[in-house]
Amino acid sequence: MQKSGLKRAPAPPATGPCRGPGMLPSPQAHQQKNVINSIMSILPDNRPITSLQIVEDSDKCPRNFTVINRTYDQDSDADLWRENNILFGKQTSRYLCLSKIEGLPDYVVETLKIISEKEHAPKEFSLLSRTADTEQKAWRKRQIAYKLSKRGSVSHAITDIIVCSKLKVAPEGFIMAGDINGILICYKTAPLPTRVPPPIPTAKLNLNDLQTAIDKISFHKKPDFKDSAITDHEYEEISAYQHAASPKRHTHIPPASLAGTLGAYSEIEGVPFMLNPNLSQNFTMPTLPTIPSTSDLNYDFQLERQILCTTKSDNSNLKNPFFR
Repeated sequence: MQKSGLKRAPAPPATGPCRGPGMLPSPQAHQQKNVINSIMSILPDNRPITSLQIVEDSDKCPRNFTVINRTYDQDSDADLWRENNILFGKQTSRYLCLSKIEGLPDYVVETLKIISEKEHAPKEFSLLSRTADTEQKAWRKRQIAYKLSKRGSVSHAITDIIVCSKLKVAPEGFIMAGDINGILICYKTAPLPTRVPPPIPTAKLNLNDLQTAIDKISFHKKPDFKDSAITDHEYEEISAYQHAASPKRHTHIPPASLAGTLGAYSEIEGVPFMLNPNLSQNFTMPTLPTIPSTSDLNYDFQLERQILCTTKSDNSNLKNPFFR
């Protein structure tokens, strides 16, 4: 049987008859449980991958995620950082984590690509820029770009991801995405199960039977006025009062709701906007004062000009333009 990077989760404990406190399960039940767990661990998990994460510490994998901490071909450390320099006694490492539960609802990982660290993500692809456990830089030199697609829009999705330390080509049944610092990233795809729509009912609806069933339903019991103490004349007065026309007022058209099902109203909606009649009757437009003629305001400065023409300045530097 072909080796797979992912394995099914252990089966839940088999339920059986209730036992008293301190009683252990029988050897037969324990042996049956071990057989079921062994079979489930061998069978491949063909559910599509829905989310990816990158962590620095393989022991701090997020909840509902599975860490890929061993290589597929050599069963060695699956560190994607691959840097030999150790700073302050701590080695930097990166491990890929995947989940088949978390992520956007009804979205699956359709494909993977390995691109340069400084390269922008292709169209409709997403990147993992930070580690989920330490919020550190996720990649060195190269990085993984993955594409999320909605279920129903694609026929195949990724079901398994493996890392290889020695292989240069993808194993049988896998597709090579590329290498990160000498580590080969490969993935496997499988067809997504399609949901068969329910059949359209062909039986004709009998309207007569439906109308008969509706007529048999009695929502309210009709009141009996035989024993009522109210006389006919009093009933006429009460009925006339109930059906009296209510005063009409200006109504406001409810605004169209932009989101949700309820419209929004303010305190002044429905109130007519008009001027108080008392103000409109007593208000008169004030008259503006008459503007004097501008000809009376003209001044030609003739006297000043004559004085300048007959006066010679004592300062030789200041020459009178009107004196010659």
